[in-house]
Amino acid sequence: MVESALIITDKSPVGKNSAVEAIRIGSGFVALGEYIECKIVFTGDAVYLLSKDAAPEVVGMDNLEEVFEMADLSDLKLYILDSAMADAGLSKDDLIEYENLNIISVDDLVDLIDNADICFRF
Repeated sequence: MVESALIITDKSPVGKNSAVEAIRIGSGFVALGEYIECKIVFTGDAVYLLSKDAAPEVVGMDNLEEVFEMADLSDLKLYILDSAMADAGLSKDDLIEYENLNIISVDDLVDLIDNADICFRF
């Protein structure tokens, strides 16, 4: 039986829905009735989704407020890889305010993968 899932997303949130869909899927695990702990790791260009300056509506995409509200209601844990943040030129001050957002190292990511029953990559 699957008790924990890890979703790793690395695609740009501009013009694609992969990073947003990762949050929707993670929130959906909670709605299954039987709790499945889900964590989502943002790496690569997906880190831009967590920038407080992100404005997806400028390129014709949906506003992110509803997506992050759904994540918050689901108590979804989000992680951002520190090296991907650095590559994107982002600091902690550049990130959205989200209580369950954690900055992690590659070693932490390895631990998350090792401890998850199942992993997905978007």
